[in-house]
This record gives sequence, C-alpha cells and structure tokens, in this order.
Amino acid sequence: MARKRVREYDIKKNFYKFIGKEYKGIMISNLDQLDNLNIDGNLVVKVDELFNKRYKTGLIKLNVSIDEAKDFIRQNYGKIVNNIILKHFLIEPYIPHSDEKYIAIISERYGDRILYSDKGGVNIEENWNSVKEEFIPHDEISSKFEKFHKFFKYAEFSYLEFNPYTNDIPLGAVGEIDGYSLYKEKFIIEYPDPSEKIKTDEEKQIEQLDKNSGASFKFSILNPNGKIWLMVAGGGASLVFADSIYLNGLGKELANYAEYSGNPSTTETYEYAKLFFKAMFKESGEKILVIGGGIANFTDVSKTFDGIIKAIKDYKDLFIRDSVKIYVRRGGPNSDKGLAKIREEVSALNIPIKVYSEDTPIDEVILDIKENF
Repeated sequence: MARKRVREYDIKKNFYKFIGKEYKGIMISNLDQLDNLNIDGNLVVKVDELFNKRYKTGLIKLNVSIDEAKDFIRQNYGKIVNNIILKHFLIEPYIPHSDEKYIAIISERYGDRILYSDKGGVNIEENWNSVKEEFIPHDEISSKFEKFHKFFKYAEFSYLEFNPYTNDIPLGAVGEIDGYSLYKEKFIIEYPDPSEKIKTDEEKQIEQLDKNSGASFKFSILNPNGKIWLMVAGGGASLVFADSIYLNGLGKELANYAEYSGNPSTTETYEYAKLFFKAMFKESGEKILVIGGGIANFTDVSKTFDGIIKAIKDYKDLFIRDSVKIYVRRGGPNSDKGLAKIREEVSALNIPIKVYSEDTPIDEVILDIKENF
C-alpha cells in the first residue's frame, strides 16, 4: 500500500488517545474559526502543511497569547511556501521544558530501526553525530522507547519522528503511515489533499508532454531546496529508489518524484530532461542527480540516454555551478552501450559521474551516495 504523510495535529491527536490522555490542540483551516476562539494560557502556533524546518523559516511561534496566535495565522494564511498554499495551522498549549530529545522510527523489511538522541530540536542535523540507533525485529517492542514504538506499530506507521519531545510528550511530529491502516480504520483522519499543491510551470509542461506521448512522463516537486534529484525510469523503480533514500536517512533531501517509461524516443526524453533540469536549477547549491532504473523490458536504454546526455550538455554551466554529482544505475536493452556512453560524454564535461550496471543493487548505490553526501 502507498505511504501517506499526515499532519502533526492528527499524529498528536491519535497519540494522546492511544496513551489515554486528552489532546488540547486545535486545527485551524479557516480564518472564520478565529472569530470566537478564546484560550487562556501560553500557546504554540505553527503551520501544519507537511514540510519540515518550520521554526527556522519563521512558521512556528512559541509561548504566545491567543491574540498573538491569531495575528500569526492571519498574517500567514494563504501565503505560498515550498509551493504549498498555507491553509492549516495548529494551536496547542505551550509546554515549558528544559530538555529536547529526538526519536525517529523507520519500518524496514525485517523490523523497525529507531534513531534517537538527547540533543533534539531544530539543530538535530548539526548534532547528528549524537544520534544512536537500535534495530527491533518485527515481533518485538523496544524496551527503551516502549510507548512510542507501540504507537508506531499500532497505527502502522512507515515513518514516525518526534522532534523534539520531552518527558515522553511530543512537541513536534512528522509521520507517514501505510495506506492499509486507513483500510483497517486504526488511524482515523482525513488525509491531506495533494491538490492544494501549486503546480510549477515545469510540472504542467511535463503533464502535457505525458498526454501527447505514448510513453509515460511524471514529475512532481517535493522539496525545491532538496539536494537529491531523481530521474528514474519506471514507476516501480522510482518508488524503490525513493524508499531507499528515505530509509537511509536522506529523505529530507529528496527534492522530487519523477519517472519516465514506455520506451520514449530520444527527442521525447530530451524534452523531458530539459524541463527536469530547468526545475532543478531554479535554486542554486550543491546537488546530486540520480539517473536510475531497474532492468527495462523493452525500453532502449541507449536511446533514452542520448536524450539525457544532450540535455546535460545544454545545462553544462549550471551543472558545474552547483557542483552536481551524477549517479547512474540502469539495466535493459542496450544498457551496456548507454552506460558507457553517458560515462564517457559526461566525464568529458568535467561533471563528476559514477556509473553502475544492473548487477549493483539499488540499496548499494544509495549507500554510496550516503557515504559521499
């Protein structure tokens, strides 16, 4: 089943219910809700729109009054951030605390991996060397984090992060759950509507390219500031690459979802790659481009690579400007020819590139990226 990202409000509401407590947070999705809203005490107000780093971008306010919370919502409602229209806000009681901890639980094939640190909060990335981990087989529960792990398994999360948390109370929450949990009605929520995302010009043009072709072209921006960009052949392979990136702790750097398949022509692939790179270079900064795929059944790998190589040459200066490193993994008809060609022609442009054949597992490629990240 597909993973579905859920709002912080829904995670906390269900977590408090799971531990037998009342959650006093309020979701604001319409400015009219503010008219008769009166809450005593100190509060936290934050944007709840499925993206991270809100505190560092001024989208969280701590220890404020209800009037200050209302002003914050009115000032930010309807703004566009990360290509999302801000329409959902969370107001909850401010919890005084002296320590901030971090925990993330990731569902893997043979169990759950738990990452944790006593140095949580907005600077967890700077303190990543403090993060420890333990692996728990599927039929066991963590003794160190029993409450969190039981909730994770009950609601059938694929990923759950509490950062920070204090005294077993989550102050910030991010999560994705398996769609099967909705079917079993363990996690009762309304899933966020992806239609609220504003499509970029490149996304719209690739949609049109897809409609006008017998092949398939997909492209969606997830995080325009992400460092890892995926250009993957085949929808299944796209998900495998994305999952591997996510499970190796690099999910926050994943910039996009993309796939091309159905034996597109060299010209079609060239047009697709140009639009892809146009979106990729809107923000400057170091990047990693993964040109990936499984083992094609009938797509001529060499011909599609001809289109991609031509587009890379068009954008050569920007590849060099942003110190882009390219990782290629592909198999299928004429893949040996295509892999040799892309290695030779891209290296000649002085752009770093590593090429892997179908004999290299996808996870191994991602681990190589992680080691050199």
